[in-house]
Amino acid sequence: MTISRLAACMLVCGLCGATPLLADEHGIDPAATRGDVLVRGTLDRAWTSTTAVDEAPVIRTAGRSSLLQQSRGGRASAGPSIGSVGLGVVAGLSEFEIGPSFRYWINDRFGVQAHLGFSGDDFGNDDVAYLRFEPTVIFAFGDFGDGSVNVRPYAGAGLRIIRTDIGDFNDSDVRPAGVGGVEFGFRALPRLKVSAELSVAAGNDFQVGVLRGPEFGGARVAALAHYFFD
Repeated sequence: MTISRLAACMLVCGLCGATPLLADEHGIDPAATRGDVLVRGTLDRAWTSTTAVDEAPVIRTAGRSSLLQQSRGGRASAGPSIGSVGLGVVAGLSEFEIGPSFRYWINDRFGVQAHLGFSGDDFGNDDVAYLRFEPTVIFAFGDFGDGSVNVRPYAGAGLRIIRTDIGDFNDSDVRPAGVGGVEFGFRALPRLKVSAELSVAAGNDFQVGVLRGPEFGGARVAALAHYFFD
């Protein structure tokens, strides 16, 4: 396009300069130079049309780039980390429990998570140790808050698997469980998310003698923190 524009300019300049000279030299009536005006008008229209065609894609491309940058900038603030692996820790609030946790948002609404909590206590003359594993599928209701803090409530369902060891005795239990919680994100730390979560499973029926051991069912409240990796 640069070569064609240069040629068009040279042609216009040449015609503009040559027409008056030819008129003076050969005694041509100035009215005959009207053809020069027509030629220049035609070339000007061709030039304007070519420039508009060439610059339109550039304008559209620049507009798309600006929108993409704005979208990425908003997404990278306090919002959820979609498609990134979140690794962190779970800590019991209703009873002592601590362990690793995993969370992964598949898209803007659905995700998966799993907590592995460890705890222990004294039970008569023996020590009690138990492990709780809860894999669940979760659904986010939306994202709320301002640009600096994002609030993401969610709920889901899965399994509660508990392994209990009391001295020489051990037992395992698997039950359906439901979870509900809120994930908080912060612009200052966009990869770190903290959550508060309630986990519920039916039944509190594990007992030995007159003393109650670790509960297989019931409700648990926990605090979680996840760091999301690309």
